[in-house]
Amino acid sequence: MVEGSSLVPGGMGMIAPAELPDGPWQGLFRQALTLIEEIRKYGTSRPFWTFGGGTVLMLRHGHRMSKDVDIFVPDPQYLGYVNPRISDAASDITNEYEEHAGFVKLLLPDGEIDFVVSRNLMSPGYDEWTLMGQVVKVETSAEIVAKKMWHRGDRPTARDLFDLCLVIEREPESLIEASAFLVRHRDTFLHLLDERRTFVQSRFDDISTLGYTPSFDYCVNLAGEFLRQLPDTSTVRKSRPR
Repeated sequence: MVEGSSLVPGGMGMIAPAELPDGPWQGLFRQALTLIEEIRKYGTSRPFWTFGGGTVLMLRHGHRMSKDVDIFVPDPQYLGYVNPRISDAASDITNEYEEHAGFVKLLLPDGEIDFVVSRNLMSPGYDEWTLMGQVVKVETSAEIVAKKMWHRGDRPTARDLFDLCLVIEREPESLIEASAFLVRHRDTFLHLLDERRTFVQSRFDDISTLGYTPSFDYCVNLAGEFLRQLPDTSTVRKSRPR
């Protein structure tokens, strides 16, 4: 087990659990830290980045297996330092990768490391944990769900539904604070869950659950009830500048 931090949170969510589960995420996260050091040495001396995604929700709540590491950065110039096509340090880690203007995905035997250009939606949207000897900005559950719903709520996945329902149950107040980012694709999200029900349910049933085992129907109903009661908003504040 990896020891977590007892730092006072820098955001609006939980402090780090006292112990974090062992798993493939650890090796992937160490590799990610190696590449962040490349940004620090050759790019900017104090790069801003956050650790988010489903693996962080697993570390917080132990809801399902997740091993991939998602690192969010505010500046697309960071991507050059983590791209195996350009960076020797990255190519030493893997030559299997995908690249786009907004992300670099490194493919390793144990999983994936994604560096994604995406500013935080909430303020600040992270807590500070000590992981592997470093103070790390770990995204709050609300920030993670807000990103999922704001950026790809029009393309719902089974894991996104599962993660949304977990946070509705465990941290509903934080999601209400993020409501402006949840309603952008609300109608499409719920419509597609119904329209593609058979496909999404088959993927939902394949999720490797841990300490959270809701049924697909329960999650669809819970998501619908929660999202529909959120107020519509015509004005969404922009991400906090970095």
